[in-house]
Amino acid sequence: MEDTLTKQIKKLNKSEKLLLVEAIWDSIAAEPEDVPLPEHHKTILDERLKTLDEDIEKGESWDKFRKNYL
Repeated sequence: MEDTLTKQIKKLNKSEKLLLVEAIWDSIAAEPEDVPLPEHHKTILDERLKTLDEDIEKGESWDKFRKNYL
């Protein structure tokens, strides 16, 4: 089956392949609870949240940043 599927995918043009990737991604994103979050991702998120809490005075909102710099 895998070989047949691979052959069918190779026959698609780039636009069709992009549509296929989008459809696959949408099907995964529809049930995010089924996608496990690796422990090292949790560690990085925790570190960034800690940094955010510590540096809250140094930051600025997206709206303020966009107004001043973009």
